[in-house]
Amino acid sequence: MKGVVFDFGGVMTTAIMPDRVRPIVAELGIPWEALETGFGKYRRQMDGGFIDIDEMYRRIWADAGVELDEKTHRHILEEDLKSFISRNDLTLEWMRRLKARGLKLGILTNMPARFAPIFRREYHDFVALTDAMVISGEEKMYKPMRCIYDLLRERIGLAADDIWFIDDVESNCQGARDAGWHAVRFIDNAQAERELDEHLA
Repeated sequence: MKGVVFDFGGVMTTAIMPDRVRPIVAELGIPWEALETGFGKYRRQMDGGFIDIDEMYRRIWADAGVELDEKTHRHILEEDLKSFISRNDLTLEWMRRLKARGLKLGILTNMPARFAPIFRREYHDFVALTDAMVISGEEKMYKPMRCIYDLLRERIGLAADDIWFIDDVESNCQGARDAGWHAVRFIDNAQAERELDEHLA
């Protein structure tokens, strides 16, 4: 192992979008399944920079036959975005320990380009530790597309077999494995660090 690449949402953050949005739509009587279906259709298009978050939600409401007033629509978008800044400082400390062991670090995240400046500002200490980064919306690609893993590998300057990937989404972990990397699915910090340490020993 020569490098460890981290996902952002759910790994560097302590909350993900459903944690904040689910209670709102439940109160409105909107079935959560309607949003899950919509995210399955449109979330990666948003992450790849092909549509913005406003358009994603409008498509979800249209598909589900839901009519929302503009204020409620905006409130849901705001709550979605708030999950973005719930920092997980346990991951930051983990990254610092790995860096001290001489490993290269990377960030590979599905994120719309419009959020990238906020990410670089709010997570500057995470970013400062890394040797390479790929933000999906800036490249018009997204996990688990093979090309996004190959791009990060080129930037970090390591062979695929030397890279371990940490992500909370299994399909993204499998995308890394398909690209020749190794992967640990992140459930919590203790579990993920323990699993990675088994391979560092």
